[in-house]
Amino acid sequence: MGAIVHIGYHKTGTTWFQDVFYPAVRNRNYLPRGTTRAAFLAPGALHFDPAEARHILGYDRDRAILCEENLTGGLHNGGLAGALSKDVAHRLHAALPDADIVIFVRDPVSAIGAAWLQYVKGGGTFGLHRYLFGRDRLSPVAPERDEAPGFRLEHFDYHRLIVHYDMLFGPDRVHVFRYEDFRADPRGFASAFAARFGLEVDLSRIDFDACNPSLSRPLLWLARGMNLFTRRAVADKNWLVHIPGWYRISRRLLRRANGSGRFGRPLRINELMDGRLAARLRAHYAPSEALLAARLRWQDQTDRSETVVRWRQRH
Repeated sequence: MGAIVHIGYHKTGTTWFQDVFYPAVRNRNYLPRGTTRAAFLAPGALHFDPAEARHILGYDRDRAILCEENLTGGLHNGGLAGALSKDVAHRLHAALPDADIVIFVRDPVSAIGAAWLQYVKGGGTFGLHRYLFGRDRLSPVAPERDEAPGFRLEHFDYHRLIVHYDMLFGPDRVHVFRYEDFRADPRGFASAFAARFGLEVDLSRIDFDACNPSLSRPLLWLARGMNLFTRRAVADKNWLVHIPGWYRISRRLLRRANGSGRFGRPLRINELMDGRLAARLRAHYAPSEALLAARLRWQDQTDRSETVVRWRQRH
């Protein structure tokens, strides 16, 4: 038995797994995110020590579950051009060579829309196009490119990082799942997922409601306006004046307003961008998505437990 390391990606339900599902597993020890970050993200690339990482994880690390989406790299900085994403894979292999790696992926266009919503929730003020392509306005040698890395489309070329993990851990230890499958039938997917990894969990006690709901259109505009009065918490934004404590207060107000249902329904991802931009992004990701589809077909054909395969066949 080795540790289960759920590395993300962002916006694929990791908050639900962290807050609801993994803590309910009885035969494994779910480690807090802070422990995972201290072991694998806090040390600099030239200061990482696998023995120290194992010490932080504790003596029972082979029965541990780790879940931290930033192991794939920061959402708003593209994993530092993939350098952090790649290096973390080596860190994980050096410390936990027998681990099972869990990777959830999502339709990249949908993931990008969700990433921008998260950027706004995190204090961002710019629109979607500026968020995606803001670096294009900079000179190739502009210092901002290195000091404050921005969003990168390459971050959602999932198959490249998957191949990297395949080479390190072996493809039989790298388990890739689609977020869309999980959202289509959360209970059925969770049952198959638990069986796949031998996890003992009482699904009758699990709350399958979303942990990180989208904003309605009025609240989206309100959030961007409120964010002008705090310099937190994203790097690429505008702000008029910083009011200490305003970020925390504004987040609390937005959550309450969003939960009240008085400001309209949450926006669907396809309502965040026009058709031309969506088509441009789909064309960009088409080669990567084809390779990902082939990887998932291979996984289904070689899945020894067949639990998730059978669940997919029922649908």
